[in-house]
Amino acid sequence: MKKYIFGFLVLVIAAAWYFTPSLETIVKKVVNKYGSEITGTEVNLQGFKLSLTKGEGEISEITVANPKNYSAPNIFSLGDIFVKVDLKSLATDTIVIEKIAINKPVITYEMLSLTQNNISQIQKNIAANTASKSSEKTQTQEAQKDEASSKKVVIKELVVANGEIQAIANINGKANDLKVKLPQIVMKNIGDEKKGENIASSITKILNNILKTASKTVVESQLGDLKSVADENLNKVVGGVKDRVKELGIFGR
Repeated sequence: MKKYIFGFLVLVIAAAWYFTPSLETIVKKVVNKYGSEITGTEVNLQGFKLSLTKGEGEISEITVANPKNYSAPNIFSLGDIFVKVDLKSLATDTIVIEKIAINKPVITYEMLSLTQNNISQIQKNIAANTASKSSEKTQTQEAQKDEASSKKVVIKELVVANGEIQAIANINGKANDLKVKLPQIVMKNIGDEKKGENIASSITKILNNILKTASKTVVESQLGDLKSVADENLNKVVGGVKDRVKELGIFGR
């Protein structure tokens, strides 16, 4: 029995040794490529290293660029990411990620006007860019064209902790900045119902949850400075309309 157990462990270690460099390449390639396609902006994963002995890895940094016309370079900056992988799953078509822990992410919420902000724009981009790929059949067909994306994943737990939202209002040339704490986000068993899903789908779910939480936090927070800037802008718009109406004499002077 001990002989068989030892042989199994040797096979697992050998598989991990063979697949780990491939996994690092796959993760970086897929996150950069499909993350950019999903968000409509540049997504960049700097590096990913996985320990063969522990199955624990670290992602150096992931950034998601802002849409055009926004002053901040990135909407996301994720710089401290811990990953725990089930080594046995590396030799299969479905990689099981036991845990992803994102610590101290920075999210920039930027207002251009009362109706324009970068989070809602990215959310619209994600909805539009994933609409045509909503069917599992279409996703599977696309995945088969690319060896990197053919891998499926199950993420047992994802935790986003100690995050910060940097809120910026840049209206009528007046900019106000303030910071808000991002609530802890916990997601479990991502892709488990389908016994694994492609990485693009997992990225979409994670991004949508983070964006939704950030947007809700900004709305519910007492962002007095930003509100005053928005109110001032609204008053100027309303006042301008009233002045124009008086000039035209529509309702009398």
